[in-house]
Amino acid sequence: MEPSASEPTLCGKSAGQVMAEITRFHGFPAPGVMIGAFMVDWAQEWIGRKTEADAIVETRRCLPDAVQILTPCTLGNGWLRVLDWDRFALTLYDRVDRRGVRVWLDAGKAAAFPEVQGWFLKHIAKRELPLDVLLKTIVEARRAVLSCREVVVTDFLRRPKKQSVGICPGCGEAFDPRAGDRCRGCCQGAYFEYR
Repeated sequence: MEPSASEPTLCGKSAGQVMAEITRFHGFPAPGVMIGAFMVDWAQEWIGRKTEADAIVETRRCLPDAVQILTPCTLGNGWLRVLDWDRFALTLYDRVDRRGVRVWLDAGKAAAFPEVQGWFLKHIAKRELPLDVLLKTIVEARRAVLSCREVVVTDFLRRPKKQSVGICPGCGEAFDPRAGDRCRGCCQGAYFEYR
């Protein structure tokens, strides 16, 4: 099914197709992931859709899912890095020359779309803003709530390569010996108890 003239295309897919993928992957039609789809689309357009890119996301909320849905960058393959800075921003960059683009949800620009700004700044309670109204406004706003600038990614965010594997003397499990003489679970304490 071809997208209508009024429906935007994001990374070669209609907004409806992207929303269906978001719902499947994220568990529900999340506004943050939909905004993230517009961000990824703009970043890919800027750096070139065929560029072998890595991604950096500056929040754990929603945005990493947009990157994983619309690019080959995932947490598992190491092409996606997530910084817990709680800024709704992402960078896609060429993994060879580290040149790329940073896109963020601009709170000032969002003022032109009160539903988006109210949702983003938590000025409107979820129960007071129907999800379908918010999603419709996001699709209408498209890139109008976003800002974008070229960047060069610094060395400290290069993808770490796994160099060796050690066996922890505390638990007997494999771990990265660069962390020390024991795994982090044994050093910092486990998040679980065996039953």
